[in-house]
Amino acid sequence: MVTGTTLLSMTVCEREAWLIAHAIGPDQDNPFIEIGRLLHQESYREKTIREVNLPGIRIDLIYDEKGVLVVGEIKKSSKFLKGARIQLLHYLNELEKRGVRATGKILIPKEKKQLPVVLDDESREELRRFIELTERTIRLPKPPEKRRNSFCGKCGYELLCWS
Repeated sequence: MVTGTTLLSMTVCEREAWLIAHAIGPDQDNPFIEIGRLLHQESYREKTIREVNLPGIRIDLIYDEKGVLVVGEIKKSSKFLKGARIQLLHYLNELEKRGVRATGKILIPKEKKQLPVVLDDESREELRRFIELTERTIRLPKPPEKRRNSFCGKCGYELLCWS
């Protein structure tokens, strides 16, 4: 199953996406994973509904904003905006399939940013193509070859790939 996390990872590293899809978890003691976990716990505490889990979806928070349902995705920084957007589009699409119409926001508390994400025909098509690419990758019999990129040094899979 393609999840929001798999889609996010696919924008950074196909190998990471494959590992996640095959239930091979990252190093949970990685300091960057710990920072992300803490940021999720401490940010936007005033929002009413936090951590909604459905098959393939783990939404950080949902709240009402002037009569509009907003799905919020909390991120440490704006480094992974492409992935965060695809992830949020996936959540909005899955909710829409279940009869729930919503809009999205990427929330970056440290940068005091809130970036809107709207599911429209163009973004649905972009999401569909990206899901197809991700499905092809995770169906591979073994993980894609490792390729060093600028994110490897902070990745929870760094030791698995590079030690």
